[in-house]
This record gives sequence, C-alpha cells and structure tokens, in this order.
Amino acid sequence: MAKSRPKFYAVRAGRIPGVYNTWAECEQQTKGFPGAKHRSFLTREEAQAWYEAPQAGPQPIFETDANVTLAELAMDVSEHYQPAYLKVYDGPAPDATSGVKREREDDSLGGRESKSAKRETQDPSETDPTDPIFVIVDNDGDENLQKTPAGDAKEEHQPPGEPVLSPQQSKILHMIMGGENVFFTGSAGTGKSVLLRAIIKMFREKEKEVDSKIASQGLSELLENLNAPGMVPSRWKLAVTASTGMAGVNVGGSTVHSWAGVGLAKENANDLYHKVQKSKMSRNRWLSTGALIIDEISMIDGDLLDKLDYIGQMIRKDPRPFGGIQCIFTGDFFQLPPVRAMRFAFEAKCWSHLFSPRNIKSLTRVYRQADTKFIDILESMRRGIVTDENMKLLQSLSRVVEYPDGIEPVTLFSLKADVDRTNVSKLNALPGDAVTYEAWDAPGKNAGGYELTQEQAVKQLNNSTIWPEKLPVKIGAQVMLCTNLGDGMLVNGSTGTVVELITIREALVKGYYFPRPKDQGFNLDVPYPVVAFAQPKYVTKKIPERTIIAGMSVECINAIGGVEATRHQVPLMLAWALTIHKSQGQTLERVKVDVGSAFAEGQVYVAISRAVSLETLEIRNLLRHKIKVSPKVVNWAAPLEAAQKEQEMIDEAEEVARSAHEA
Repeated sequence: MAKSRPKFYAVRAGRIPGVYNTWAECEQQTKGFPGAKHRSFLTREEAQAWYEAPQAGPQPIFETDANVTLAELAMDVSEHYQPAYLKVYDGPAPDATSGVKREREDDSLGGRESKSAKRETQDPSETDPTDPIFVIVDNDGDENLQKTPAGDAKEEHQPPGEPVLSPQQSKILHMIMGGENVFFTGSAGTGKSVLLRAIIKMFREKEKEVDSKIASQGLSELLENLNAPGMVPSRWKLAVTASTGMAGVNVGGSTVHSWAGVGLAKENANDLYHKVQKSKMSRNRWLSTGALIIDEISMIDGDLLDKLDYIGQMIRKDPRPFGGIQCIFTGDFFQLPPVRAMRFAFEAKCWSHLFSPRNIKSLTRVYRQADTKFIDILESMRRGIVTDENMKLLQSLSRVVEYPDGIEPVTLFSLKADVDRTNVSKLNALPGDAVTYEAWDAPGKNAGGYELTQEQAVKQLNNSTIWPEKLPVKIGAQVMLCTNLGDGMLVNGSTGTVVELITIREALVKGYYFPRPKDQGFNLDVPYPVVAFAQPKYVTKKIPERTIIAGMSVECINAIGGVEATRHQVPLMLAWALTIHKSQGQTLERVKVDVGSAFAEGQVYVAISRAVSLETLEIRNLLRHKIKVSPKVVNWAAPLEAAQKEQEMIDEAEEVARSAHEA
C-alpha cells in the first residue's frame, strides 16, 4: 500500500495565519472564520513561499499576521494615509474596504424592538432549548475589585493578577471540592462570580489530572467510553449551566434547559424523562456528569427543578437527588425572581433533600462598595426595608454629578424603549455622520448536530449576548466595553468616549494601547474606534489614556461543546443608557438610575447596587412603593442568615481561643 506523502498547510487569512503541519491545525484556524484563505503544499518551502507572497485583491476585515510584533506593525505607515470611503460589511467575502458603513443616523437605530416598551426580564422557560454561551466573555466586573492592591499599572500594562479568595469563599470551595452539595448566595458585589470561577477552574484541573492518570496507565479506552451506558461518570466531570443564555455568558456554560435536553420543559416530568431517554446525546450527558452548576438559580422555578430531579433519578437509576449528581447552585433570590412562576426554586420538593441548612451559605463581605453607610442602606433595601432617614438620603441623590473628563454616567432604565430613545437622541445630537460596524455572523451546529440557518444564528446571538448586531458610532459617542480585554486591564462594563477612528497601524505609531486577544487576527487597514476610557477611582490600577478597540469574534457554544454560532464585531455598545436587566452583574463607577418605570421585585435594588459609592450615584423618580421584595424570600432567608451568623460567631470565638492556646 502506497504511503501518503506529508502535506503542509499555509493559512493566509485565519485566526492565526502561518504554516501548519496537519489539516487539523489548519482547520482550527480557518473553520468559521470570515474570508478564510488557505492552501495545501507538498513541501514546507512551497507553503511558506505562498504564505509570504504579496497579496492582491480583497482582504478580510479580521486578517493579520499573528506572528508579527506590535513594533513591526507600527512600521511602514504612510505619512499621507487617507481613510477610504467605508462600505457596508455584510457577507462572508467582504472586499478590501468592507467592515464598516458610513451613514447618517436616523430614528431607525433603535430597530424593531424600540417600537414598544419591551420589558427586559426574561422567562427562562421561553428561551430556546439550545441557548448558547460565549467563551470569550468574562462578565462580572467584581473580580477587578477583589484583588490584593498592586499599585498603578506600568506602561507595559501588567495584568492585575488572580483574585484572592476570602476565608469565607475558601471554606465554601473546600466543602464543594469535598463532594458536598452547596447553594451559595450573597448580596450584590460579594464575589459570587469570583468564587464560581474558582470552582470551575478547580474542577477542570482535577478532571485533566484524572484523565492524564488513566491515559498513562494504558486505559485510554475507558476515557473514550465514559459516556457508554453503565460506565461510572468521572467525579470531576462538570456541567456548567445557567438559568438563561444571558446568565450563561458569565460562567462559560449553556442553559440548564439545553444541557438537560428538556427544551421549554412544558411537559410533565415523566414525559420529559422519556424525551431525554430517547435522545442518546441528552441521556449520555446525564450519565457522564459528576457535578452540575446552575448559576442564577433564582430564575429557575420550583416546578422545573423538581422535573430535573426526577429525570436525574430515572436516567441514572439512582434514588438520590438528581440521581447522585453533585449540585452546586448559586444566585440571589432577592435580585432575580422567576418570571410568571408560582414557586421559587427553594420551594421545590427536592430542595430540602439537596441542601441541608449547613449547605446553604451566604457571602457577606461586600467588595463593590467601601462606604459602610451605603452598604447598610443596600442590605436593608435588599430586604425591602428603607427607613425615612435613608429614603431622604437616596432621594437627595437626584442632583447632577459632573465629571471633568466629560464622560457621563450610564443611565439605567427598566424598559428597553427608554434605553433606545436615549441612545438614539444622544448619538444624533453629535455632529457629523455615523460610522456603523455591522456584525458578521456565521452559523454552526446545535447540540443535535443540525446546521443553524443564518436567521437562527443571528437570533441566537442577539438573544444571548450584549455584543450588538450593529454598532453606530461618532466622535464623541459614549460606549461601553462588552468583554474583558488586556488580561483584565479593561473589563466588561468599562465606559469611555470615542475620540478617533483610525487604523491599528496608526494607533501603534501614536503609542495607543492595543489589547490584542489571543488567537485572533485583524485587518490593519480598517479604521477602528479609539476610546478614552474613564479612569477607575475605586481600584488601584490605572488604565491607558487611549485604547484602540478592534473587531474580534465571540463563539456561541452548544450543550456538547460545539460551535453553534460566531459573531465578528467590535465589542462595544452605545452606553448613554442601559437596561437594568443588562447591567446585572456589572460594576458601574458612574451611574444614573431612573426607576420611574420599575416593575419587578428586586429591580430597584439591582439598579442602585451597580454603583460603587453614593457620591457617583444619581437617582431619579424614586418612590418608596417602587422598592419591592418577595415576602416569601424574606421569610425563607431570615432563619438561614441568622443561623449562619450565629455559627460564624462560634467559629470566630473558637479561632480566638485556639490562637490564644497556641501562643
């Protein structure tokens, strides 16, 4: 049998252009990449020659040589560069000037959703059963505050480092790594997301360690067949899920509906069990999982939780809760209630079997705010209690706060229509024409292996991420970053003003900061926004004065880890205004809250708790009856919080006695 000759693959346009030895490596750089260019050759020399040859004709918007240094990128810039007229970027094969569109903006910017006062609270039961998640996004903001001080950032922009867990967080992590079911909660800004990421990281490391040991012992077949019926699941095989697609962005997981294979879950428990049993992929996910995370559990209603518990017991033939899967739930019932549901998750029949009182933990140290007065007000408001004195103080915050850099506070509204109207009005008030960056969306496959249509991919991306389908900007536009960049130098929620539209080459010549994500390329000749971000006042690091934000991609992952859809876009959004719903999980140093249209329990608390201090907080239309909380939640939480406080006092006394004895 003839031996096949080796091939070499040259990737001229892809995530990381270069020459590769295998097709698998080439495919990784080109699959789903807009305008990808690659060829195979019999020798490395031929591949390298084609890769290095001068290119003619159209260039993809996201192409660059990932091997070139930033210093080299800054060279060879024409002193007489004139920006080309920019056309619409709309399709898989953009021409040399594609990527953005210059147009005069009108009231159509708000789109079809701006025609009605659409409420932003999302019912998880109405989400698409294959709701995806986005692997590039790290969407909390509080981890930036939970760090040991490291001084101001230097010119080379050193990353701020990993958050350090508090003793309280460490104890919870220890319980979880010991195999216990745990529900941990806490008020806004107490580091729930920081702890959750630490848990996920530990599980991933343990799973790799076990897999490595099995493989090294010659048991690779066991690894390949772990999902087979009857196989014992890995203790460290972790499923990361959330109640909605938007919530899943924070944790790098799918919706629990998608993972469980239950779709909208409107059928009864037995019918759902048979539905899962008939799906090999869904059934194997249940059988192979050792631990299950559900983030924002407060938006899961009790009926759904009981259905999932029943499915787990039946599929796994195990009478323990969820069929013996370790359950790690987190969320705050005071912030995000289930929509149109009669029962909270803690009212589910399975809840008391899942979590004993000692396995329900509340994080109490607040990182977002430092002012004890503000923290006390928020803690009382969380429970629906506002004294006359505190109400008077909050209403006094209706004054205007001005900032010397001219960057306005983000206004939070309950209704999307108010957000659209504000952003459109502010943008139109700026002189000149707008430049619109139009996303390039590429469909992939869902968990069932079916190819999504273009329309389905766009809908999925719009529903589950804050990355905009269209981004209109002008010089002077106020924008917000939609992801973390520069190893934490800039975070999701950072706000600033667009000061220039120039190419990456020009930005580097001027010495601007270019946060370059790994494994992504750029077109060096397309003008991108340069943003002057507001300098953080309440954290130790200093961010660059000018930052160019280039287009990049975000992948939408289905329940089995495949790419469901990819969006290529500049990760910014207009930020004069934002919905309270989309501000969930963010820390905003400058914020104006308008609660005139607040309608849901916990909504006013969520909005006001985004602020880091009273001095940078503005509040409009605050009336006492707008501050709502569910009596069910208050009555359920009170004894648990009292018991935890008592136990912590006992633990503290024992620690003092132990230290005295050792001394």
